[in-house]
Amino acid sequence: MIRSVCIETIFTEVPFEERFELAKQSGFDYVEFWSWKDKDIDKIKQICKKIDIKISSFSGDQDFSLIDPSHSDKYISFIKESIEAAKYLNCNFLVIHSNALDSNGLVINDYRHLSYCKKIGTALNVLKELVSIVERENITLVLEALNTKVDHVGNFLCTTKDSAELVELVNSQNIKILYDVYHMQIMEGDIITTLQNYIDKIAYIHIADVPGRHEPGTGEINYKNVIKALETLNFEGVVGLELFPLETSYEAIKAVQNIF
Repeated sequence: MIRSVCIETIFTEVPFEERFELAKQSGFDYVEFWSWKDKDIDKIKQICKKIDIKISSFSGDQDFSLIDPSHSDKYISFIKESIEAAKYLNCNFLVIHSNALDSNGLVINDYRHLSYCKKIGTALNVLKELVSIVERENITLVLEALNTKVDHVGNFLCTTKDSAELVELVNSQNIKILYDVYHMQIMEGDIITTLQNYIDKIAYIHIADVPGRHEPGTGEINYKNVIKALETLNFEGVVGLELFPLETSYEAIKAVQNIF
């Protein structure tokens, strides 16, 4: 499995462009971040080349909602832009969501006026239209379900089952699941069994402990057993550290190194 560190949440003690070097010094060959429109991707490309580090993922949708019929054309157009940015940065994964989120991660519109069928149908139509594009460009979209109890009230996709069934209906090796252990522990628990049931549809995993979204060892999740289960399942995708250090980034990284 590939290890990546999210430099939106870790190494925030220094400016963004200095975090790549700290990730490399900490033993990571991959980093990830959230939005790309507000970043200098030319500078990022230069940094990656200079210190020999790669981009594992960033957000592919940002301002538009997968489940909003009025957003479908704009959603697809933005994904196309994101694909070009990903190719420029030699990045293979784009993270996508059901609902657009603001800069604080809050759901902009919960679409309570739309039926479940309308939301799923819209998402399915958009993803099917994107299949030929992502397959041609060899980019994988990873669909992330979020918790609606603590961080993202009103988000539509909030269970692994719904995400997996949507991905199954799309039926493409380039549209998979991002399984966020933190979010799904809050929503459904049963982590290892879930991984066993859906591992063929999971290409990307995020880790953080519950409660607090801090590093492993600060909460209730036995991450050594989770990593052991992934090894048993021969998971070859990305495990990204998307967590907020309880104290310092350096202590958080040390805690993470103990679970691998």
